[in-house]
Amino acid sequence: MPGRIAPRVAFLLALAAMSFGQIAGAAEKVRCPVCGQIFEKEIEVCPNDGTDLHVEGKPIEEAPVAEEEATEDEGDEGPQPKYTRHDLGGERQRTDEEELDYEDRHARLGDDRGGDEASDRRKRQRAERERELAEADARLRTEFESRRRRMWEGRQRRAQEDRRAAEGFESLRRTSLWGRGAPLTSVGVRFSWMGEGDEPGLVSSAEIDVNLVKTKVRVGLSSSIGVRSLPHRDDLLFVESVSLGAQLPWRFSPYILARAGVGGLATNRFGEDLIHVVRALGVEVGLDCRVMRWLVVTPSFGYASYAIDAAHWNSFTAKLSVGF
Repeated sequence: MPGRIAPRVAFLLALAAMSFGQIAGAAEKVRCPVCGQIFEKEIEVCPNDGTDLHVEGKPIEEAPVAEEEATEDEGDEGPQPKYTRHDLGGERQRTDEEELDYEDRHARLGDDRGGDEASDRRKRQRAERERELAEADARLRTEFESRRRRMWEGRQRRAQEDRRAAEGFESLRRTSLWGRGAPLTSVGVRFSWMGEGDEPGLVSSAEIDVNLVKTKVRVGLSSSIGVRSLPHRDDLLFVESVSLGAQLPWRFSPYILARAGVGGLATNRFGEDLIHVVRALGVEVGLDCRVMRWLVVTPSFGYASYAIDAAHWNSFTAKLSVGF
């Protein structure tokens, strides 16, 4: 039994070896998909068009015998290539579309690029983009103009504020320096007359004034003490008075005042010391001259009336004072 099986196994092995040899021989050649020429498997690049045969080459599936017969029928020169490289003198040719698996135009441009519909769509997209850019530009211009207008208005407002501040400062300076009118207090010398007989009776008094109100209305208090000079004696005169009047506050501030006061006259008559009550009334006109912020010189003149019991004196009066 084993002797019969052995010849059969050997026959099958021989048949398989023959088939494998045919397949291996068939797989030893490839066809270029561009020029269509058949090359040996060892050739990696097509000499006609530079195609990579290991990657794009098509294996020959025909039997070697059939391939050799086909080669003999074609002649010694072999099959003519469909395509020759340009550097070898070939002309530009288009490969049959049946041998290509894709269309070059669609591979480069895509399916959505051709036709009037795509052109209209692109135009609409460009128009929409231009409209968006125009709207953005208009918004930016409007915002810029708004900011510039606000900056200009702010600059004008600050300029007005600065101008008002400067005017206010100048007004305060003038008011502080020139607009206060009368000084707060002043010290001066007053001259008046209280005659007796043929003697004029010059009264020289030192006077201190305190101005309580210094607006256009002027109210103050005055204290004066002086000496009445006569040939045979000197009398001492003291008067405390209140003044009320009006003034024009400025650097040179004119004023007019009415004075009323009461005091005493100390004298020595016939070897006896006497004190008489003195009533004083008068009107005064003067000018406060502010030399500096804290220094005021005031000349004035007026009318004064003194009375002691039934005796009366009407006198011209003049005063020069320095105020602070």
